Amino acid sequence: MVQEQQLPNSVKEVMEGMPTAFQPDRAGGVNATIQFNFTGAETGNWTVKVADGKCEVSQGSADSATVTINSPSDVWLKISRRELDGATAFMSGQFTFTGDMGVLMQMGSWFGQA
Repeated sequence: MVQEQQLPNSVKEVMEGMPTAFQPDRAGGVNATIQFNFTGAETGNWTVKVADGKCEVSQGSADSATVTINSPSDVWLKISRRELDGATAFMSGQFTFTGDMGVLMQMGSWFGQA
């Protein structure tokens, strides 16, 4: 019997679960800092550092990020739960980013998304 994966109920759960979901074999040679700035129900800033096959997550802002994602917390939660496609959400203006688009596009695969 396959154990069903528990879907996150908050952005905090999503962020705190990223090191567990991280797949280092898919992020070989990556050195990136991703800044998340959330608005809406769960405001807050989170920093995700991917380097040397490791993923570290902390609350707060990075001095210099490779990519910065600005998103309402409910939109990012839906993307994380695979209820909303990230590319579709971006194209329809539901979140914005600045920085390296390549990192943004690859990021899903580092955390177990196709």
